Amino acid sequence: MASYNDKLIDSLATRIQLFLFWKSFDKEVIKTEDIANYIDEIEKFEIANDLANLYSNTYYQTKLKEKREILFNGKNAYVDNICKNIPSKTKIKELLRNELKPLKDKYKEKFEKIFPLKEFENMTKSKTTCSYCGISLAQIEELGKNGKLNNKRSDTRGYTLEIDRMLPNLEYSKKNCCMACYWCNNAKTDEFSPEEFKPIAEGIRKTWNERLKAIGYSEEEIKDVPDPEIWNTKFDTSMEPDIEK
Repeated sequence: MASYNDKLIDSLATRIQLFLFWKSFDKEVIKTEDIANYIDEIEKFEIANDLANLYSNTYYQTKLKEKREILFNGKNAYVDNICKNIPSKTKIKELLRNELKPLKDKYKEKFEKIFPLKEFENMTKSKTTCSYCGISLAQIEELGKNGKLNNKRSDTRGYTLEIDRMLPNLEYSKKNCCMACYWCNNAKTDEFSPEEFKPIAEGIRKTWNERLKAIGYSEEEIKDVPDPEIWNTKFDTSMEPDIEK
């Protein structure tokens, strides 16, 4: 399972890419080597759902060299110019080890407020049931022992739950994260909100239930999804974090 530091870096990389996307609408082309000059702005930048969704459902769905116009809050930018502005996450992670390390150090304070380490540890260590399909780690273990799993990555994934961003275009935070089984996490990818994923999760759940019954589980032993409220989460749902004081 990915570490707290891994999630911090992934979250900050998301923030940097969205900041650079946002800056493109001010006609600013920020060179990769100049990102360090914007550390204070990046730290204070407020991520909005509509910006994050525009980034994924319009910018990323356009050929990157195409001169297509994108509008945001009455401002326009062209895809071919935007793509000059945004380095890959791999490149950003490299920068965070070097030129952007001061930003990572500053962001760590913010991240510890929106997703405290104790909350991360509680979520990853105490949660034993998939938030989407409802299967438990104990049930997964029994399915494996009884030849009812076909996962070929069981040495690294499958027998533990994985942390998932319910809204993948936003940062990691206590409010935006839940625990998912490997199969739901793999199926949901970055494509679906929980609301959209519900029928898919129910299909996965139905298959699990049939396999569990085949190894002797009764209806009473097969529990429902732990928090049905998760299905109310849409791409426009606010994930404004509850900051710990």
